[in-house]
This record gives sequence, structure tokens and C-alpha cells, in this order.
Amino acid sequence: MLSYILRLDTALFLFINNNFHFSFLNDNMRAVTFLGNGWVAYWLVLVYVYIYNRSKFKQSFFLLFLTQLVPGIIDITVKRFVNRPRPIVALHELIKHGIVHVNLLGRHLTEHSFPSGHATTAFSLAVALAYLFPKHYKLFYALAFIVAFSRVYDGEHYPLDVIAGGILGYSFAKITLILYKKIRKINGYNFEKL
Repeated sequence: MLSYILRLDTALFLFINNNFHFSFLNDNMRAVTFLGNGWVAYWLVLVYVYIYNRSKFKQSFFLLFLTQLVPGIIDITVKRFVNRPRPIVALHELIKHGIVHVNLLGRHLTEHSFPSGHATTAFSLAVALAYLFPKHYKLFYALAFIVAFSRVYDGEHYPLDVIAGGILGYSFAKITLILYKKIRKINGYNFEKL
């Protein structure tokens, strides 16, 4: 069963990676993928929060930190445990013999493919931002989806990697958010006074 799922995952990866490439999209997809990089996205989001929610910046900062920290730790732990090779490594022999082709944009990472850290970051940020700016929740989730898609488009991850990363980021950010709200409600804790 697992081998069938992995074969299907590889076939879907090759279909997406080989059939959705357009020259005008390549640079844009590389830029979009950076929105899933925690070091880039977190600081961009903080600037956005500072501009549009300055009165609650400290509270927002703390919430964003928590909703990134918890899923991030779990993502790294699962990556180390599973240690799935990246598509470029797993398909190396087939690529070498011209049987398959992979469009690889950007870095050539070789290991820790499952789950996608970029998808985890993008969806956990979407959860936090949807809570902070509920009117724009569709935009945040749409951006998270595009970031996840970009990882397959760029040749860095299999579809299953980004699906798992998205589920992990969304689920653990939601759990963190629920606990955060309960702590605020029970203790009446005011994070803005930190």
C-alpha cells in the first residue's frame, strides 16, 4: 500500500513539475516560495502586523511566535525521523538515463523532504493571520496554498510532502491558538503588558 502511494506521489509530482512550467512564472514562483521560508515570512508578517495592527503588536508578536514555534519543532522532528530524500535524489538514476525530467528551480536540497517546512510555515502563518485579520482569511489561505504548490513546481518536494506540511502547520497552529485563547480567557493574561 505504501509503495503504491509513493508511486502515485511521484507520478503526480512529475505531472505537476513537467506540465505547469511557463517561463513568466518561474521567477514569480521562486519569489512566492520565499513566503514559506520562516526567516523571511516571519519578519514580513511582523512588519504587516505592525502597520495594520499596531495597538496589539506585542500580543500579535507572541501569538505569531507560538504558532510558528510549535509546528516548526514538530516539522523538524518528523523530517529527521522520516528522512525522505528529495525528488532530485530519489529520481537521480531515471533523470541520468533521460527517462524522466525534473524542472528544478533554486537550491538543490537532497534530504528531509517529508513534510515540507515551507508548507508548514505558510499554513501556520495563515492560521495566525486569519485570527488577527479575520476579514482577509481567504487571502492568507490562498497564499499558503500557492506557497505549497510552488514547492512542487520548483522541484523541491513531492505533493504528499506539501499536503503533510500544510496539514501539520494548520493543525498544530490551530491547537496552539486554542490553548492561547484559553490561557487568555482563564487567566485574563494581557500580553500587551510584557
